[in-house]
Amino acid sequence: MLPWVEKYRPRRLADIVNQEKALEKVKAWIESWLHGTPKKKALLLAGPPGSGKTTTVYALANEYKFEVIELNASDDRTFGKIERYLNAAYTMDIFGKKRKLIFLDEADNIEPSGAKEIAKLIDRAKNPIIMSANKYWEVPAEIRGKAEIVEYKRLTQRDILKALLRIVKAEGIFVPKEVLEEIAKRARGDLRAAINDLQNLVSGGIEDAELVLAYRDVEKSIFEALGTIFATDNAKRARMALMNVDNTPDEVLLWIEENIPYVYYKPEDIARAYEAISRADIYLGRATRTGNYGLWKYAIDMMTAGVAVSGVKKKGFLRFYPPKTLKMLKDTKEERSIRDSIVKKIMKEMHMSKLEAIETMQIFKAIFANNPDVAAHIAVFLDLGDKEIEFLTEDKEKAAKIKGKMLAIHRKLKETKSELEVRIETIKEEEVEEKAIEEEEEEIPEESGEELEEVGIKEVDEKEEQPAKKEKEKKAKQATLFDFLKKT
Repeated sequence: MLPWVEKYRPRRLADIVNQEKALEKVKAWIESWLHGTPKKKALLLAGPPGSGKTTTVYALANEYKFEVIELNASDDRTFGKIERYLNAAYTMDIFGKKRKLIFLDEADNIEPSGAKEIAKLIDRAKNPIIMSANKYWEVPAEIRGKAEIVEYKRLTQRDILKALLRIVKAEGIFVPKEVLEEIAKRARGDLRAAINDLQNLVSGGIEDAELVLAYRDVEKSIFEALGTIFATDNAKRARMALMNVDNTPDEVLLWIEENIPYVYYKPEDIARAYEAISRADIYLGRATRTGNYGLWKYAIDMMTAGVAVSGVKKKGFLRFYPPKTLKMLKDTKEERSIRDSIVKKIMKEMHMSKLEAIETMQIFKAIFANNPDVAAHIAVFLDLGDKEIEFLTEDKEKAAKIKGKMLAIHRKLKETKSELEVRIETIKEEEVEEKAIEEEEEEIPEESGEELEEVGIKEVDEKEEQPAKKEKEKKAKQATLFDFLKKT
């Protein structure tokens, strides 16, 4: 199946969506080439992705009968590699039948080291040179100064919706208007991305609309990155595919892994692609364990270039699928949050490491499933919430029973606490009385030697008893889960 981006690419400048002012400048520039030589031999088309820059070049070549020689600056960014292409810019066709139009895409990726030499080649050019860039200010100044800049505006949601409606009509298919509006909204001015999304939905079924559209990235979607990786055999271009994608390497690996079987059809090619993914996963794991995130570059090389050169790919339109792992993690997010909360409480209250706490939680699961009395005591000791109890029991009825027993334990603890408070008050009163008696005794002016000696001995005895008393009190305060179970 031919990608709709190519199938419905405008063949005339008049068919390009909502870029009239930019196209007027482009026409005036190419007309000056036909009637001589313009002041600036290069044209720089600048604007957001999907606004019609590349389409303009090919529509222009079609209308004015130029042969397009295309070079992507992301593939070969150095002067030495670009030179052989730009040489065509100052040589006429060998038969003189067709003039050449040199198209340098992604000019904002040209390395500054070769910019001066490329600028010299532009000066000697005898054929028109058109460059494109998302951000013209990132094009090296030496080249930018040799080009006439034409700015393309970001397409509106209405512009994209009109284009999608024309495609739906041409294909003779039905897509609900609200789905088309959602595609146009999420594309954020990128018509190419919107057309790819539409073809994805139609090929997979409209019922998948929410799933596919949920993963639309604001600037450059992961779908486009996958398209670049799986469409090329050039290792450098495959690596560059992830430059503008706002996903972690772990997430990208999952996306690529999920779609390998849909791209390669030979078992040996699929095996090589998964071998590259496996090596990438090893590098990512080591980076996480050691903190050496420089290993990420090796992982990215394997998951992009390694996969891209693994074998022969299927031809035509390829539909990409979101990884099932991400969906599973999204669905189990609340469950994992509850589990982590229980583990943290066990670590805190029982002074355990994380691994020990996880093992203890598995024991508690068996207790909560079979012994509600002990489970209730554990739940009170750890201060577990309703969802945490339900997680451990995996049964709402058992959880309700445990909660009932917890109420009884809380009442008993409250009574014990009241008795303890009364006892503490009594002890405080006794201490006050003893202190008053001691003060009265200190006021006695004369004491016999024996009395002083007895007092001294008593004080020594008390000092010796105090550390033992404090140690005893300290031990009493360090309650364990088993002490708690005995008391309640």
